[in-house]
Amino acid sequence: MDYMDIDRLKNLFSDMLRNQSTLRSMDLGIEGKLIAIGYKPYWTNRQDSKIETLELNFIDKRGVMVPIILKNVVDYELYPKEGKKSKKYRANMIEIILLSPYMLSRNSKDVYDKIKLEIIYDD
Repeated sequence: MDYMDIDRLKNLFSDMLRNQSTLRSMDLGIEGKLIAIGYKPYWTNRQDSKIETLELNFIDKRGVMVPIILKNVVDYELYPKEGKKSKKYRANMIEIILLSPYMLSRNSKDVYDKIKLEIIYDD
């Protein structure tokens, strides 16, 4: 992931925040509206290849704020992949790929954790 990909991911989350889209993660057991986003580093630099910390704050149906802190975001995938050049294209799911320090110590083949966030549009 380069700095332009990091900016695209930040723009995607900013659009979701602005449009009050609902996000659901079956992996984490959350569903709610995105109300706040935090990044470390905050400003994207040309040398950046990952987001050290991504904090997403949701508010669920009961009105409880649920924070999620993701460390070492190294990549992401948007689904569906086809039609990205179209103006009518909307992502339905985002898969965030994290570098897991726990997997590095176990000599595992896959050193990445993946978290899927389903985007539910209100319209």
